Amino acid sequence: MNKLILFIAISLMASLIYAQFSIDLETGAAFSGYNDLRIPNDDLSSDLSLSEELESPVVWASRANLHYLITPRHEVSLLVAPLRISPSGTVNRDIIYQGETFTAGDKIDASYVFNSYRLQYLYRFPNQNGIVRGLGLSLKLRDAEISLENSTTKASKDNTGFVPLIGFEFGYDFSDNTEILLKGEALASKFGRAEDVLLAVNYDINDMYSLYGGYRILEGGADVDEVYTFSLFHYTMIGAKVRF
Repeated sequence: MNKLILFIAISLMASLIYAQFSIDLETGAAFSGYNDLRIPNDDLSSDLSLSEELESPVVWASRANLHYLITPRHEVSLLVAPLRISPSGTVNRDIIYQGETFTAGDKIDASYVFNSYRLQYLYRFPNQNGIVRGLGLSLKLRDAEISLENSTTKASKDNTGFVPLIGFEFGYDFSDNTEILLKGEALASKFGRAEDVLLAVNYDINDMYSLYGGYRILEGGADVDEVYTFSLFHYTMIGAKVRF
């Protein structure tokens, strides 16, 4: 028992001695692709596209990702990625949403909230200059809400739940300080899917600071009795990584 306690203590001390922290701060414009819903998912509810039947503005979205590199092979990350858009417009037919009827021709003000909080474990392969850099698992907390409102009626549907995802990171080095990265998290099942993938060029200014920029896709949804909702967002973004 004493040897086991000593081994655990030495392992913890070694990991703390090596441990490296870094944070990614990212911001950019988010454009709506499709954003389709039917809630609840039954024959009495209406299909509605928040991106085609309503006007969905381009929004400025930001996220933060804190990384804890315990050892050269093992990394834990925590992501905070809020997203909110406010589509609006008129539809030339009645819309039945959450049992409420929104009369044709009345202006609808919608709110689409999709906040993501993710805890990820990533195993980093020994050759970090190779194409395959890391594979892992993530647990995503989805905090979502869709509401519709006009001059007389309001209805909303919120949904909070956990979703498992597979994490990955691929890369290619152009030089000692410039690389292209393809990284993200994704998973699909018969009930739905989720993808959050970044393609970016990363430039290391020095050992402490890096800049990156590129394209991010956020896509997914669910097709279950409670809801039918699938959305796609395109991001043009820039970011910075700070290592501590």
